[in-house]
Amino acid sequence: MKRPLAFAILFFLLSVPATGAWGQIYQYTDPSGNVVFTDKPPADGNAKKKQLREDGISWSNRRESDYPSQRDARRPLAAAKEEDRSRDYSRVTVVMYMTDWCGYCKKARQYIQSLGAGLIEYNIDRDPAKKDEMKSKGNGSTMIPLIDIDGTIIRGYSEPEIKAALDHSARR
Repeated sequence: MKRPLAFAILFFLLSVPATGAWGQIYQYTDPSGNVVFTDKPPADGNAKKKQLREDGISWSNRRESDYPSQRDARRPLAAAKEEDRSRDYSRVTVVMYMTDWCGYCKKARQYIQSLGAGLIEYNIDRDPAKKDEMKSKGNGSTMIPLIDIDGTIIRGYSEPEIKAALDHSARR
């Protein structure tokens, strides 16, 4: 009895493709205008596919304009940091769903606070209603941290995505 079960499990594991949806996430704008990142494609199929890498997310459909220009690359790092400090994010309120044990939640908190944005944190371990709210915003996902910046939803910790969403909100 054990042998047929072992062969069935082995057959199943060998028949599952090594590539495909496992490293795939999708970005789309919902009917309310919110940017959503999810591991499931939307029903209408209208989404940008993103490929996962070990160190974050890379665009699978990048255009030349998505990369920094040569001029930006030559700009001194100190000037770029000074420009970042000069932006005022104090009008922007960030909502983050997190837990006490999550290291990326702590990093996200530090980064958001370092930029001067207002931060509201909801601990989903302590408040089940907030966990349900997070699942609703994240299309059923329980990935933490889940960050909501004026309707732009960011799942996980990504400084470039947080910064881009803050820049977008600060310009409004």
